[in-house]
Amino acid sequence: MRWLKKREIVIYYLLYRKFRNDKFNIGLALDTLSPYFSKKVIKNTLKYMVKLGLIVKVNELEYRLISFDEYLSIVSYEYLKRRLTLHHKTQ
Repeated sequence: MRWLKKREIVIYYLLYRKFRNDKFNIGLALDTLSPYFSKKVIKNTLKYMVKLGLIVKVNELEYRLISFDEYLSIVSYEYLKRRLTLHHKTQ
């Protein structure tokens, strides 16, 4: 798993600033982000963030952001678990 790119972090930040923990749909996300990014970039980035778990699909039309702190906890846990097993293999 790769770390987020600047563009993805900025998109997350703009959405978080607007919606926080509220539900939103793709139309609202497009309205919020369209002054800065193309429709294709927005849709692809949102799809990728859903895959990563940064955005949770509430139902077919609505999404919700998880907190960045929660996301970092998940990513860090997986990374540290992998490092621990690699470290034990070398000893």
